[in-house]
Amino acid sequence: MTQNRRIAINFLATYGRSLFALVCGLFSGRWLLMSLGEVDYGLYGVVGGLTAFIAFFNNLMGGAVSRYYAFHVGAASVSGDAGVEECRKWFTTAVVIHTVLPLALVAIGYPLGCWAIKSFLMIPADHVSACIWVWRFVCVSCFVGMMNVPYVAMYTAKQEIAEMSIYSVVQTALNVCVLYYMVTHEGTWLTTYAAWACALSITPQIIMCVRAALIFPECRFKRAYICGYERMKDLAVFASLRFAGACTIMIQSQGMAILTNKILGPTRNAAMTVGNTLSSQSETLAGALDTALSPAITNACGAGDYDKMRSLCFRACKFSAVLMLIFAIPLALEVNEVMRLWLKNPPEFAAPLCVFLLVCLVLEKICSGHWMAIFAFGRIGWYQLAMGVCGIVVLPLAWLLMKAKFDLLSVGYALIVGKVLASIIRLWFGRTVGMLPIRKWIREVFLPIVVATCIAFLFGCLPMFLQDPSFIRIIETTFLAEAVFLPLCWFLVLTSAERSALVARVKVRVNRR
Repeated sequence: MTQNRRIAINFLATYGRSLFALVCGLFSGRWLLMSLGEVDYGLYGVVGGLTAFIAFFNNLMGGAVSRYYAFHVGAASVSGDAGVEECRKWFTTAVVIHTVLPLALVAIGYPLGCWAIKSFLMIPADHVSACIWVWRFVCVSCFVGMMNVPYVAMYTAKQEIAEMSIYSVVQTALNVCVLYYMVTHEGTWLTTYAAWACALSITPQIIMCVRAALIFPECRFKRAYICGYERMKDLAVFASLRFAGACTIMIQSQGMAILTNKILGPTRNAAMTVGNTLSSQSETLAGALDTALSPAITNACGAGDYDKMRSLCFRACKFSAVLMLIFAIPLALEVNEVMRLWLKNPPEFAAPLCVFLLVCLVLEKICSGHWMAIFAFGRIGWYQLAMGVCGIVVLPLAWLLMKAKFDLLSVGYALIVGKVLASIIRLWFGRTVGMLPIRKWIREVFLPIVVATCIAFLFGCLPMFLQDPSFIRIIETTFLAEAVFLPLCWFLVLTSAERSALVARVKVRVNRR
């Protein structure tokens, strides 16, 4: 299978998985609340939330392992058996880390969780036993998930993301079926659902673990490589730097919420929650391409094929931004009516804040290839420091704007300024570390996308001057904006070589049929 075809399949699989999960989530969340009831639903969330840090830490370690795998998988494509053996060294190191860490975390975390349930959290006496069982099932899920990271991460490194998406879709479908059964049959479901969620979580991971051991030659544990202290150190440093960056994001997010609550009041927090929810749905779908391209970029970097890496990075910038704008343009134009249809009486300032957040996401996506290149090279220390300072600076700026009586729009203005600074940092480090010329990015990515967006936005405004707000107008605005935006992207954003390659693939498909 060619590289471009694999990327396309991975993108479609990830996009389809995200869309399927989004649609199912609209029903499953409500069914879970209805079947458990408010008390058990709240308890399930609280007890499950005790492992939030472990899940967060696990994702960071998984990302670090995937990066090193992908780099050496790319190197193996050039160096052959020597490269495969190097991958086995990293696999053995990852297995050691992800055996010791889960044991340590469970040994410490399990009794602490039991103590919290019995003595710290406000849990009705007749629910304590059930919550202890929920906690046990949650711990088993976390333990198995961490143990399997070295195997599951190889799927990402090998770009076998489509197979992972299949497991995810099956998980989602089975969960919806069980929730439908629960909501249509009376019973006390707290412990039963926790057991089911545990089984649903660990079963596909065990399947992927066994398959990885069978189909990937790199997944061979060798005792001779157990004492790989340098590799452990590299993994720990890389994961720690990513952890620092993720902490900055959390500080910024929670800091904004606290500032808003303290200065503007809890009603403005509701507007922030609504704006974040609506914009994050667009980001989830648009982020599918990043998932497909990131391992391919790291593979090319590991193989020393820097021309291919640069090409993939610029494509990531283009296509990620375009996918984001496909949702962002009509949503920004009709955000007031969308929120009215969704919530009937949306909180004040929710609509403009959502537009600000959409702009932030577009600014992030239009530089997405740069952070992929930086992470591919693994030189992220100064980058994470610069991004951390940029993220923290946003908080005092928001505070000053709130004091200047800009109300909740202060958050939007501060986030825009922060995201512009973050984009400049990505561009600079992308040029310095990832060898991505800034002028080329401006010429081939930024300017074409800005022109296409502005023209599509102007045409999308036309129904607003001719009709009153309605669902029909949302459809018309979306159709008109996309009818202008997509052809402009074809001619302005894509290069002639990219257009010719796409046309050639379509012709091949047609001739085969």
